[in-house]
Amino acid sequence: MQKKVEEETSVNSSSGTPAVALIFPNDYSSSVANLGFNAVYAELLRAGFSCERFTYSKGEMRSIEHGRPLNDFDIWAFSISFESDVLNIFEIFSKSHVSALASDRKERPFVIIGGALTFFNPNSLWFVADIIFHGELEGCVNFFDNFRELWVQNFRRLKLLEKLKEMKCLSIPRFGIRKVQISKLKDMKNSLAESCILSPKGAFGKRYLIEIERGCTRGCRFCVAGYVYRPARFMALEDVKFRIDKFIEHTKSVGLVASTVSDYPYLDDLLEWLEGKIESLSVSSLRLDAITPHLIDTLKKLGDREITLAPEAGTQHMRDLINKNISGLDIEHAIKYVKDSGLKRVKLYFIYGLPEERQEDLDGIIDVLKEVKKSALIPYVSLNPFIPKPWTPLEGFQMMSLKDLKIRRRYLESAFRKMHIRFKFESVRLSRIQWVISTANEKLSEELAKADEPFEVLKGVEKTWISNANCWRYVGEVEEPFLTLQKKMIYGLKK
Repeated sequence: MQKKVEEETSVNSSSGTPAVALIFPNDYSSSVANLGFNAVYAELLRAGFSCERFTYSKGEMRSIEHGRPLNDFDIWAFSISFESDVLNIFEIFSKSHVSALASDRKERPFVIIGGALTFFNPNSLWFVADIIFHGELEGCVNFFDNFRELWVQNFRRLKLLEKLKEMKCLSIPRFGIRKVQISKLKDMKNSLAESCILSPKGAFGKRYLIEIERGCTRGCRFCVAGYVYRPARFMALEDVKFRIDKFIEHTKSVGLVASTVSDYPYLDDLLEWLEGKIESLSVSSLRLDAITPHLIDTLKKLGDREITLAPEAGTQHMRDLINKNISGLDIEHAIKYVKDSGLKRVKLYFIYGLPEERQEDLDGIIDVLKEVKKSALIPYVSLNPFIPKPWTPLEGFQMMSLKDLKIRRRYLESAFRKMHIRFKFESVRLSRIQWVISTANEKLSEELAKADEPFEVLKGVEKTWISNANCWRYVGEVEEPFLTLQKKMIYGLKK
């Protein structure tokens, strides 16, 4: 049974109708730090629903608010951000003794699925959902109002779906409706992406998080978020200040969230304003080539004790391939600035298993870390296999085989141990399963829903999977430039 946790929220619980179980299929600490989950919770309560939250648990599923069992709720709303959480969703259905197949469910529960995964490919849950909500919540806020009004009027199941089928941000699998327009927030003033839940058990402690930028201006070719969240939008400085001011009485810890915080055009002014107001600041990411001595010194004053850098690749050849647009000199300068600031630790992110990767590209990763060691900084390196994702220019490539990835991993691990470097590798097997889920077709959803052991199904599929990454497209999206770039990339690498 899930235990009651200490937390504060900026929203009042509602005794309205209908009752919704809002489910985050990962642990509690991650749910607190997930701004999408925070936003949906706040919006459901605003719209008049009685909403109670659930997070994934090995034990009995009970709500955070009142300890009610999941099966008490007529509506289950899942907010899914990570491919690996798909398996947790199937386990939640299994332990609740409810069929994961929507066609087998009669009246309850009615299942809504939204979240980051539905931006680029929800096929792995196609036959599970009654409704799939695509895109940014703020771009289609009337969905919850319309849904509640129809529910109160006693529309259920097929009659309810019939009424909702004209909404452009929804897929309705029962009717085969999947050509939708992804909803987008136009003005960051209306953003819901900020903490409404504070808890010392959150992934970042009792820290208020606010998204100051959505989307990205960079276009790294491996990054699905850089494509599906386009265009880049920035919150006005005065709006950021106003929101932070409201939470300072509850916490002196603030986190700035963006694809690249250093791209925020008012960052210097914001950091200057924060000095003296808060005790601790964290930033989600910084462009390596945007780091300056002044920026690091300011972050250090505001309590940031570790700088995170993302070279992504060890050679210029690989960095150019993924459109990272940083040079070896940029890396050298960033390391020097971190050292000169007096900070002791630096975290670095790399990708391996990229298309056309050669031995010298692996050695380039090792060389970067040697330079960090020479500077007397303590490096902590995190490495992930390259996973071709839908919507990116590299989606047409097949992921490297399990065997080849393991050979590369062992080579790097051996070098890191000799250098006494702390490192963390994402599981190669789970990464390939993530690739299967992110490029899934509808048939896979049905197989997983019917299986007693969905993970065993995925393990079997992973061994022979050939992805058809061009598996999901939205009405109204401009595809030609994207597909032209993809063809150029593939031709350029394979000629």
